[in-house]
Amino acid sequence: MKKQDLLIAIGLFALLLAWPLVYSKFFPLSPKPVKTTASPPRLPATEAAPEQDTAAPGSRAREGVDSFHQRGGSASGGPADTASPLAELGQAPRLRAITVPETRATDPFQPRSAIALRDGEPEKLVSLTNANMALTFSSRGGGLIATKLLQYRQTVDKRSSPVVLDFSNAPALSYSGLPELSAADNFSITPEAAADKLRLEKTTAAGLRFTREISFGSDYQIIIADTFRNESRQIIALPECAIQVGSMRLGVQESKTIGIETMGIDVLHSSEGEGVKYFAGDLPKLFKEQRDEDQRLPRTAHLTTNRPTDWVAVKSKFFVQILAPEGGIAGYQLSAERALAPGESEDPSQTPKSAEVQAIAAQASIPSRTLNPGEAASQSFSLYSGPKKYSCLSLLGLHQEEVMNFGFWTPVCKLLLLVLNATYAAIPNYGIAIILLTILIRVLFWPLTHKSTESMKRMQELQPLIMELRKKHKDSPRKLQEETMALYKQHKVNPVSGCLPMLIQVPVFIALFVVLRSAIELRFADFLWIRDLSEPERLFADYLPIPLNILPIFMAATQAWQQSMTPATDAAQQKMLLWFMPVMMLVMFYMMPSALVLYWSTNTVIMVAQQLIQKKRAALKK
Repeated sequence: MKKQDLLIAIGLFALLLAWPLVYSKFFPLSPKPVKTTASPPRLPATEAAPEQDTAAPGSRAREGVDSFHQRGGSASGGPADTASPLAELGQAPRLRAITVPETRATDPFQPRSAIALRDGEPEKLVSLTNANMALTFSSRGGGLIATKLLQYRQTVDKRSSPVVLDFSNAPALSYSGLPELSAADNFSITPEAAADKLRLEKTTAAGLRFTREISFGSDYQIIIADTFRNESRQIIALPECAIQVGSMRLGVQESKTIGIETMGIDVLHSSEGEGVKYFAGDLPKLFKEQRDEDQRLPRTAHLTTNRPTDWVAVKSKFFVQILAPEGGIAGYQLSAERALAPGESEDPSQTPKSAEVQAIAAQASIPSRTLNPGEAASQSFSLYSGPKKYSCLSLLGLHQEEVMNFGFWTPVCKLLLLVLNATYAAIPNYGIAIILLTILIRVLFWPLTHKSTESMKRMQELQPLIMELRKKHKDSPRKLQEETMALYKQHKVNPVSGCLPMLIQVPVFIALFVVLRSAIELRFADFLWIRDLSEPERLFADYLPIPLNILPIFMAATQAWQQSMTPATDAAQQKMLLWFMPVMMLVMFYMMPSALVLYWSTNTVIMVAQQLIQKKRAALKK
């Protein structure tokens, strides 16, 4: 292989590695939302509505709130252009709206201590626990403020406490935009007779009774049933509001790996066939789009859309919350908070040029609706609050497993996870599972690899004839190419077969990389001296300027050995490959997750063993 041919092969290999990014860039699954805002959305301002006939609210209410199910009266929803949060029907046959102070959406990154309660009642916390998680609900806002995942530890230390997903800044499942039913209000909260159920209640001054029932679903799923009942003698118009999906912050152990997004927000638009929209790569761009007049990045960025949506997910590297309201939602708001640059808190002019997202949150929009006296509206939600584990997510429906973001490599990723988990069930060590997986792949492709090696040997034997052709046709490159290809055909040699052993590994290599980006199985999985297969080894990180990673060095050394044993068509090519390829792979893999390096190292060792066996057999034949 000539030098330029080698460079082309390396370029093709790099393109294969980057294919998922290229595919998502030029072939997006869904169009971008239609509207961005630089601040949280303002709910409709309160104005006095003009007098109108009493029949008008009922006729306009039928314009459609299909996400709510009405009980106790005729089905009705809120008028699409309702501006008043509350409307009351007096004894007179005329309807007049009453002005109520505007309620703003909760800042998802604001400490809860900054939200003033409207009454002096102390906060009450109640926990629900099953085998997988312990949920902490607060009477303040009636939301979920923490999820403790009992099966997953917080740090690599095996004695560490369980992971806690903290939503205290913006409690998941709390409403914003509903007077007397938001994060600033206290609810009565009581566990039911069954230990795995919870009930919250509150009646507003206008006579609106709110009831919430919470129970466990499958695995890490929570089922929520909300009911709004008008117990007054007045018509109550509920405004457009939002329910919090919650907020997540970058974890201590979730370090950034090249090519792996750590924080992300996903949505599934209700339009059929569009697929899931992933906002992880778009979040830093929002900060640039929302710069102020001095071109400084805002501390928080927001994006709002009114597109009908099936579910909204907020996720970190290994954990996710997915809010899926029954019947979908009217839209959503996404929020992101960036890290401060050194010295920026004292000098705002030190704002960075690009944003590093450190916290994310989302809200699901609920449309306005109107309740007649005695009428009730119910809404059911499911909230998945747990690990990004494909076997659990695939049972939820509505394509919620796609938060894994396997993308173009989904079939290979699914097969890879299946084999890894099946092997782990028999031998509970993911390091050994990766080694056995590599051996299985090499066994499956042994005939192709063996044929490739034999073909390269025959090419080496043909080298004297090729040199003669080069001398004979040195002035006619076209004739040289024709004669060379004829020579290969005569001796049944494939000139590109030497690249096949590497190319057949590419799908598995990329799929394993994609799995490491999302799947929780390899988190804190140890193997020999490696404490976490989802991260680089980082030995002596506190003492060395560059942490020591032994496995990539071992991989580069074995690859150099393997390269020296590989038959080559000329000595110059052999010498260049002997140094160039191992050094390039060492640089590429040095900070890659250890599981990926273990796979490639095992593959290289098997190739060395295969070539040693073939050499021994050749010597015995002679």
